Amino acid sequence: MAAAVRAPLVRVAEQRKERSRDAARSRRGKETEVLYELGRQLPLPRAVISHLDKASIMRVAVSYLRLRRVVEAGTTRSARADLDSQFDGFLLRALDGFIMVLSEEGDIVYLSENVDRYLGLTQLDLVGHSVFEFVHPCDEEELKDLVTLQQGMPVKQDGHTERDFFMRMKSTLSSRGRTVAIKSATWKVLHCTGHMKRCEVSSKIPDCEFPESPMSFLVMICEPIPHPSTIEMALDTKTFLSRHSLDMKFTHCDQKITDLIGYHPKAMLGHTSYEFYHSLDFNHMTKTHRTLLSKGQVTSDHYRFLANNGGYVWLKTQATAIYNSKNSRPECIVCINFVLSAVLEDTVIFSLDQTRGIRELAADLGKSQDLLTQWNDNPEKLEELAPTPGDTIVPLELTGTRGAQR
Repeated sequence: MAAAVRAPLVRVAEQRKERSRDAARSRRGKETEVLYELGRQLPLPRAVISHLDKASIMRVAVSYLRLRRVVEAGTTRSARADLDSQFDGFLLRALDGFIMVLSEEGDIVYLSENVDRYLGLTQLDLVGHSVFEFVHPCDEEELKDLVTLQQGMPVKQDGHTERDFFMRMKSTLSSRGRTVAIKSATWKVLHCTGHMKRCEVSSKIPDCEFPESPMSFLVMICEPIPHPSTIEMALDTKTFLSRHSLDMKFTHCDQKITDLIGYHPKAMLGHTSYEFYHSLDFNHMTKTHRTLLSKGQVTSDHYRFLANNGGYVWLKTQATAIYNSKNSRPECIVCINFVLSAVLEDTVIFSLDQTRGIRELAADLGKSQDLLTQWNDNPEKLEELAPTPGDTIVPLELTGTRGAQR
């Protein structure tokens, strides 16, 4: 009797489970269909979309909607059409880096497709993720401050606030150009320049009394700083190489500096670069030096380097700290210096260090004058040429010469 009662109950429970499984299966099928339909609407090649999972489709779709908001803010439809026609592969080739757009929360809204050339990670690997997953931990606080518009911070009329900073990101490219796993990634220093862009909302959400708050995005170009050991092309005639100690004292200098700035390479040894900076650029170069010691690489802005015997030239420098492979401590600094101008204001002395060459010339002239005085007072000391082994000593007829002069 009990078994007869339990049998229908078991069948009912099994039917409920079966209906629940069918409903879940149908829900997942509809969900998959909707997500893949959403994926087909993304501006991506079919071959790329077919390899995206559901989470990736959602991640890329959200980033795409945010990117539309950035592009549409403050631009007309005709301007966007012109931008689309101009923005092609040639513009990316002209850049020495890639384009990145970040939200205020640090989410990567957009990356140009050439990012894999510099970091080894593809565009789809990074878009939609938080940039803090790929940034060096010591650079996170600085970046958080930069992607947020502070209250009371002055903003230009066009809504742009300039940004210029350095950060370290993970790179899966080895020194030989091979791609390694993300767990074996190294840090690459990027020089990031761009601006904050505030996007106002043009339309309100239906049935919502409160307007949507404006959003800000950081739009920037990220340029990796090349390591001196990876430079394959020879430096041109307007570029010279120098090596320094950690306090920027010259330990080696290229011969080209003589033609470009007037100093002899050996005369630079033991002197710091600070002795040759223009006083108006001193603070900037001090800040650049600190950034170099903290992040390992840096690119300076244009600055004035004092020339020999007066004047200055405009320089731009890429500096790299070289680390000891055994203890990972910095040993020296290698600089690639790009000379951007000829010597300007060459008649003006900006520092006493510029007169070093003049003083050395005066000292050489003084020695020559002393030698002439010695010859007049004691001509017998110069009666013989300095012989070399095997040469015959030839006496000089100085007496007859002096008699003729008299």
